[in-house]
Amino acid sequence: MTLTIVPEALEYKDQGNKFVASKDYGQAIEAYTKAIELDGCQSIFFSNRALANLKLDRFQSALEDSSKAIELDSSNVKGYHRRGMAYAGLQDFISAKRDLEVVLRVKPGEATAKRTLLACERMIRRERFEKAIRASGGNEEQQRLCKTLSLEMFAGNTDVGKYGGIELELEQVRDAAGGAAGVRVCNMSQVFISYVVNEVFLKGKRLPKEYVAGIISHAESLFAAEPTVVELESSRHGKKISVCGDTHGQLYDVLNLFRQFGKVDEDHTYLFNGDFVDRGSWSCEVAILFYCLKILYPERFFLNRGNHETNNMNKVYGFEDECKYKYSQRIFNLFAESFESLPLATVINGDYLVMHGGLVSDAEVTLEDLKGIDRFHQPPRDGAFMELLWSDPQAADGLGPSQRGLGYAFGPDVTAAFLAKNKLKKVMRSHEVRMGGVQFEHGGKLITVFSAPNYCDMQGNLGGIVHVVPGAGNKGELGNDDEDLYVETFSAVQHPDIKPMAYSNGGLGF
Repeated sequence: MTLTIVPEALEYKDQGNKFVASKDYGQAIEAYTKAIELDGCQSIFFSNRALANLKLDRFQSALEDSSKAIELDSSNVKGYHRRGMAYAGLQDFISAKRDLEVVLRVKPGEATAKRTLLACERMIRRERFEKAIRASGGNEEQQRLCKTLSLEMFAGNTDVGKYGGIELELEQVRDAAGGAAGVRVCNMSQVFISYVVNEVFLKGKRLPKEYVAGIISHAESLFAAEPTVVELESSRHGKKISVCGDTHGQLYDVLNLFRQFGKVDEDHTYLFNGDFVDRGSWSCEVAILFYCLKILYPERFFLNRGNHETNNMNKVYGFEDECKYKYSQRIFNLFAESFESLPLATVINGDYLVMHGGLVSDAEVTLEDLKGIDRFHQPPRDGAFMELLWSDPQAADGLGPSQRGLGYAFGPDVTAAFLAKNKLKKVMRSHEVRMGGVQFEHGGKLITVFSAPNYCDMQGNLGGIVHVVPGAGNKGELGNDDEDLYVETFSAVQHPDIKPMAYSNGGLGF
């Protein structure tokens, strides 16, 4: 139904469209919201805001907006399309399929809907297959692959002979009964890492599968030996501890980060705060680089788990398909198991709690409770484990619904109460684009750091990094209010013309 539109509301809608065209989706949402506040009867306002929410991964908000658009106008095809995409983002592939079929009945040639429908059908088939395998108990060997990895699995591979580069010496680890119990790398070195970056990755080549498997197995054993909440101290881990946010497979920006801010060494520790895979088309290279650094510098290089270090996200956002294209399903299975061993959070100098998403919704949960989480599996859909990976801050006090559909939105009072109860100074987290790379929020008690500049080749944001350097911070710059922190930002660098999720079979196109 077409209704007369309030003129001022139409102006805000047009502003929103301009913001979408310039890829400023946050401003677009604000403009569409003002239009809706003036005139809440226009289906197009809601479907347009749904699009902007999709671009920011706010799938629950996109679902609500598109559903309202359809309620106001059942013939709004874009409403069905965007609701289908929101359902896909929430991994409700059956509901997504239903809406996308509506779109294709009206617009049979709609390419994005076709591609997403095929992806959803593939996911539905895979979920059914995996459910059947689990029911038969047939996936136990796959789940324990890192800890049972045998070099004999790669005896027939010819890629080591074709490699011709610096050799990696691998040792077969055995259990008390003499069985294969994983693999260790014996000669990891900075020379090897530099060679792999410059002569393999930057030239579009691959490492032998046996090498990659050995690197993953060794790194997984190091992650598994760490506590769920790692504790870092400047007195033990060097003069500078650098906290980086999401890098999402943006290899060239990761390499630039190390060039600008320094390599890992005895005086310089790095913590990458989750989401180092998916989206970007060099996720394999970033993960292998990070795992090599972990093996070479086990007490100077650390990783927290992000919401994208999970199987469901890897199926949708490209990492599994990239692994299969560049290496094999077995290599992805190894990575997936290694992700289950990643710590969930880190405390630096007893002052800063670092996790990927945010604080948990249960006010009774303490830092000691977080240390007791059993992390060695896929995260559930509710509870503290999941919320550490998924939650986001909000400006208002209290708890609110997540715009993503998982986790909660938590307010400044939640942050302040948790810090006071656990005698901490600040929370550092990632998980969301911040246009300036780093943003101090919740009265300075919470910092969001995001380290993928020009995210997905479209956001135009800076990357950020926060160094913990007691007494040597840059207080007063870039919003920093802490003399023990030094905040810096960096811009994206050029990379080969390979688009995000280039290897994804039927990417969802968010």
